[in-house]
Amino acid sequence: MTSEQPAAPRRGAGRSGGRSWAGLLALLALFAALHALYNLQTPLGEGPDEPGHLAYVFFLAREGRLPVQRPDGAGDVPGEGHQPPLAYLLAAPAALALPPAERVVTLSADPGFVWAGGDSPAAFRRGSRELWPWQGIAPAWHLARAVSGLWGLLTVALTFLAARALRPGDGALPLLAAALVALNPQFLFSTALVSNDGLLAALCTAALWLCLGARGADPAASPRMAPWWRFVALGALFGLALITKQSALLLGPLLLWAGWRASPGDQRRFVALTLIWGLTAVAVAGWWFLRNWRLYGDPLGLAVFTAEFATQAFAWREPAAWRTALAQLFASFWARFGWMSVRPPDWTIWAYGGLCALGGVGWLVWGRGQGDKGTRGPPGRANGWAGVVILLAMALLWNVAFALTAGLVAWQGRLVFPAIAAVGLLLAGGLRAFAGPGARGAANSAASFRLLFFGFGVPMLALALWMPFGVIAPAYRWDVLGPGEAEALIERPAYARFAQSWERGVALRGWRSAGPTRAGEPLAVHLVWHSLEPVPRDWTVFVHLVAPDGRIAAESNSRPRGGALPFPAWTPGDWVDDRHALPLPAGLPPGEYRLVVGLYQPERDDRRQAVWGADGAFVGDNAEVGTVEVTGGA
Repeated sequence: MTSEQPAAPRRGAGRSGGRSWAGLLALLALFAALHALYNLQTPLGEGPDEPGHLAYVFFLAREGRLPVQRPDGAGDVPGEGHQPPLAYLLAAPAALALPPAERVVTLSADPGFVWAGGDSPAAFRRGSRELWPWQGIAPAWHLARAVSGLWGLLTVALTFLAARALRPGDGALPLLAAALVALNPQFLFSTALVSNDGLLAALCTAALWLCLGARGADPAASPRMAPWWRFVALGALFGLALITKQSALLLGPLLLWAGWRASPGDQRRFVALTLIWGLTAVAVAGWWFLRNWRLYGDPLGLAVFTAEFATQAFAWREPAAWRTALAQLFASFWARFGWMSVRPPDWTIWAYGGLCALGGVGWLVWGRGQGDKGTRGPPGRANGWAGVVILLAMALLWNVAFALTAGLVAWQGRLVFPAIAAVGLLLAGGLRAFAGPGARGAANSAASFRLLFFGFGVPMLALALWMPFGVIAPAYRWDVLGPGEAEALIERPAYARFAQSWERGVALRGWRSAGPTRAGEPLAVHLVWHSLEPVPRDWTVFVHLVAPDGRIAAESNSRPRGGALPFPAWTPGDWVDDRHALPLPAGLPPGEYRLVVGLYQPERDDRRQAVWGADGAFVGDNAEVGTVEVTGGA
């Protein structure tokens, strides 16, 4: 077997390496800024399973134990209770600032969501607490997202290190590979959610980096085995990945390859290295599989998982089903936001397809037969590229297996992110070929940087920067106000809390009138409501203009926002501008009229809700909130 020796440093390599490290620092800063942008522009809960992931974090912080899943969906954390706990344990400190009673995910489902048969890409209604200044669970939610961003940042850095292990003398390849990961809009979006995908990507990329550095010497030249500590570290990473997400099992073949590569031709060494990383992984993660066996009867808990998650079966015998599935997998690897419901324009996916095609051309035209022997083509050692291919192949095979188990829901690009570094390396290897052979000398190296930066980096940065503003933010509608907007809207402050004695309910905080107050014309009244807790009853709002003699001179009766935003759709902390039009009779005498507001249920014999004042005293079944001066008609 041919030995792999480090490449001799080339002239200008030191300056190129310094430029590469400086570029990495700039890239990491850019990723952090883009991640913050995606975090802020993506509404809370608008990502695959994010509410369930946050509920897991809150459960750990609130209960101090691991959740138990049940096939009827009534487990401790419905939807995500089957997941290993590491990512959630690392995010749990973000919830500690919240009182235990508030460590609960409360969202109002959007009845118009596309998965529910509507045309809205939003799975949930937007809440005031999401608007600045954040309130309630919003700060903890964004902080937990920032923890996911740390794993994304680490993935970018580790991709750079993996590329350096693959090709130590190349100053351009590592930065290009890292940029292809950092500027992937879907990766930015996924790591801007509360999820375990980012941590798994970081751990898998760390394992790839160590595997690429585990090169064995020619047995004839050196009888020593590769340093055992590297395989202890690999086993620890494998174990940590297994208690992050069960799809980490796809790392197994990569670690076997690394052991074979580090012990060329010596089966005893290969077995020894395999035992080292295998036993280390068992020591780190074995308890999780024993727990599953004890609770569910099998180490992976597959029966309970399948009973809860199985969706429409994948028609694997039909070519059309494969074409649709693979197209969705590719598109959602690059840019498919929300709950796979927010799609960018088709031309963006074609652009990423063109990028991949260029990478393929680079390999086919210049990389054929070059490997270590030639000076042209994608740089790197043939054996090293084999490990990169193994990781990507296993991620794709795992995705197919998941589709056969769970159905159509499995065709999501984020499920390939354990191998996102492999994708970045393979693409960079093909694109790198367009910059010339190895870029010897400082001048050629600088030229390579310029070509790769302007040819590929700038367009990818432009797309990554545009997606939050041009695709994500416009997809969501806000029917509520922020606290500052609500305060600015109020002209006549008032306070009336509508609730039963044991409830907090919803409070009327003030109002304003808009337009004329002349007899014969409609009087527009804006009520400003503040939700203090979930309101399960669908109350109707009545607004009465009461004459001095006690008779009702004009009135409006409607659900909030004309029925578009009923009380059960509100989330705690919501501020709502509720407009009512009161038609003033043409012959209404001028004078001062009282404005009275209340809640009632016409379907329950006009049953009214109790009203409480700011001091907590019972007021009655309506609240007088001010007066209106009516003038004579035109």
